[in-house]
Amino acid sequence: MKKTILVALMALVATTAVTAQESDQRERRGDNSEKRVERQVKRLDKKLQLTDEQKLQIKEIYSEFDKADQARKEQMRLQERKDREALNGKINSLLTEEQKAKFADMKSKEKDAMHKERHGGKKGFGRANGPGRGHGPGRMEREGFGGGEMGGEMTD
Repeated sequence: MKKTILVALMALVATTAVTAQESDQRERRGDNSEKRVERQVKRLDKKLQLTDEQKLQIKEIYSEFDKADQARKEQMRLQERKDREALNGKINSLLTEEQKAKFADMKSKEKDAMHKERHGGKKGFGRANGPGRGHGPGRMEREGFGGGEMGGEMTD
């Protein structure tokens, strides 16, 4: 019974830590570009004691940069999508009908796995393992909360 309570308490602490970390990251990252720009100007003002005129000018510069940056990122996403479609088209053109069906199924499964990895396999809960982008184990697994080190050892 004590072990069950301990495991439940550890799960609660881990969940709270992950939620707090994700909240902090969202705050730092900003929900939108306007908040991000405000934080950048505020940071510079704190270090450089800017005048009100400088703050306005710097805010405008950051806003322009942010808009251009978002446009560049969108262009990169679109180009990557086009390149991936071309790649898959070239591969598909070499395959038999049976292989094409298997290839399509394989791509569908990869897409589903990627979605689950990004969203923790649960709708509405965001990433399961913190800030990672699906590359390697998340913070919870690295710190021993992923089940590997603890799995099956504790009993009632």
